[in-house]
Amino acid sequence: MKFSWKVFFSTLTLTAVTFSLGGYLLISSLFHQSLEREKKTAIEENELMRFSFLTAAAAVPGENSELSAGQISSISQALPVGNGEYRLGMRISGEDGSIYYQTAGLSVRQDLPLDIPVNTRITRIYLESDRYYIQTACVFAVQQNTLCMENFRDITSLFEERDVQYDIFQKLMLVLLVLDGMIIGLVSWWLTYPVKKLSRAARLIAGGHYEKRVDVHSGDEIGKLAQDFNLMADNLEERILQLKEAARRQEDFIGSFAHELKTPLTSIIGYSDMLRSKEMMPEDRFVAANYIFQEGKRLEALSLKLMELIVLNRQELPMRRVEITDLMESVAGVMYPVLEKEHIELNMAAEEAVLVLEPDLVKTLCINLIDNGRKAIDNGGRIFFRGRIAKDGYHILVKDTGRGMPKEELSRITEAFYMVDKSRARAKGGAGLGLAICSRIVELHCGKIRFRSVPDVGTLAEVILPLADQ
Repeated sequence: MKFSWKVFFSTLTLTAVTFSLGGYLLISSLFHQSLEREKKTAIEENELMRFSFLTAAAAVPGENSELSAGQISSISQALPVGNGEYRLGMRISGEDGSIYYQTAGLSVRQDLPLDIPVNTRITRIYLESDRYYIQTACVFAVQQNTLCMENFRDITSLFEERDVQYDIFQKLMLVLLVLDGMIIGLVSWWLTYPVKKLSRAARLIAGGHYEKRVDVHSGDEIGKLAQDFNLMADNLEERILQLKEAARRQEDFIGSFAHELKTPLTSIIGYSDMLRSKEMMPEDRFVAANYIFQEGKRLEALSLKLMELIVLNRQELPMRRVEITDLMESVAGVMYPVLEKEHIELNMAAEEAVLVLEPDLVKTLCINLIDNGRKAIDNGGRIFFRGRIAKDGYHILVKDTGRGMPKEELSRITEAFYMVDKSRARAKGGAGLGLAICSRIVELHCGKIRFRSVPDVGTLAEVILPLADQ
């Protein structure tokens, strides 16, 4: 069910229930007030007639003698019994139930209990022959007689008036619901129209129209939702543009990488042909052979790193418990000859700890970080290789005293093929793949990697790996 229909039916139902209960309670309250008023009038009328009867009986000669039936009837006929709107008549009977007097035309039943105490008054409402009556009765003693005086009031018109009110109210409710339904329908459409606009915009964006926005201007929650939706769409469009730009850059890098392969291969083939087909001076032959050797080593590193990057996306990693100090010492042994050749001092210190990892990949991670430090150092320097235990895991730190890099470059250095200084990186045998591989290795080990760098001071690479008990 659509939201607008939910608003329509829920509001209409709430309105109908509220007005129905309110109307019923109002009519019922007015009816009970009228009924209580009639009861009070009946009691007052009964008391007046009793008092009048006692006053008239006191004037009869023969004090303390029993009144005869004729005397009782004669006194009763003189009592003030009118013909008001609801008054029906009266009846006087003895304690044995015999009737001494009743108003002419009175034909209501007589079924009061016979054991009503003296000086007691009772009132009841009953239905007889589709008519409603209030019957008020009191038992009192006069001289030697015990009499029961009853007065009756026909209140059928009260019930009929209530039924008419209910009927009118039902018709008014029907008209009200029709008008209310029309108003609620318009209001629900007005309330849900911005939501429909949001829905249409969402479908258009899902279909590729990322420039679509919602034109809703209001200060309520839907207006705030529209603003948030447009903000989300802006961010989404920006991300899509960034992805397209990244794809374009990647295509450019693929072209550049193809050129990286083509140019040295052409040179290698040319120098090899010269060595094979021409007589050359020893110095020229050495220059040609050295060029072939250097270019071959660069292509080897480039191809191996590219292969590692591809393989890392396909294989599952078998992990095992490793003493990290032994692994770091092994890395230092591998890097020592390379660093010594460039007069770079490697300073290593590590706290003992056991980690669950893939040792070959973590070695590659550490070697790449140290090798990046080597590339950043000119004319000798120092690389600090540290390992320490912390609350959030084991920290491996590689800090160099090299050239450093601008702060704005730090967010991109883990992108494949990205190089801060391309000419310098290629001169040092780099291809912009090392840190991309490092980032992937850390991710596969559920770790973190972060960098801090200051130009002309150096760079710190920090890797956080979980301990074995974490």
